[in-house]
Amino acid sequence: MALVALAIAPGLFWLWYFRRRDHLRPEPRALVARVFFLGVAAAVVAALLEFGVFRVTGIEHERAQGWGVISAALLIGLIEEGAKFAAVYGGIYRHHEFNEVLDGILYAVAASLGFATIENVAYVLQGGVAVGVLRAVLSVPGHAFFGALMGFYMGLAKFSGPREGAWLWTGFALATLAHTLFDAVLFTRTALALIVVPLTALLWRRAVHHTRTALALDHERLGGG
Repeated sequence: MALVALAIAPGLFWLWYFRRRDHLRPEPRALVARVFFLGVAAAVVAALLEFGVFRVTGIEHERAQGWGVISAALLIGLIEEGAKFAAVYGGIYRHHEFNEVLDGILYAVAASLGFATIENVAYVLQGGVAVGVLRAVLSVPGHAFFGALMGFYMGLAKFSGPREGAWLWTGFALATLAHTLFDAVLFTRTALALIVVPLTALLWRRAVHHTRTALALDHERLGGG
């Protein structure tokens, strides 16, 4: 039970953190929870897709070197961010409660944290406390920050008219790129893996910046500016 709590706690903390930012017109808890659990389902789908793709391609990221590292990281980034994107787009994007730019960040983060939490439970139960601590400060917030990056552009897309498609693809592409870089440096299993620490900090700064920008845009759009 202690390991399960360690695995779940980081996701709940970051969900609380981003929900606290949504103070103009807070989203219904039931909808946030729904998207969180859609993220859990997305993790299961992504795991099955990754198993199939890696079996077909013969790529094994545990032993990959050189371009194999990049290929493995890119495949994982595409599959996992694609699954999260589908959870948000299919589960909430067209809902009438998705009515602020910040909502894109909140719902994408919720899906990403649902994804990260179920993934974290599997890893922590297998690897123990040390794995739980490392993932609590790197992998789980990493997923949240990928979600914030994608969600910001999904929020812009919702209110951009003819540029909607471009913003949606931009969000997916940037989240996939960030995820790919994150995994690639870890897969090297060398000193380069330490780059993940400043990378996570940089992604956090971008998440904070995008959140503030979304709040400002919503304040102006809703007649407060």
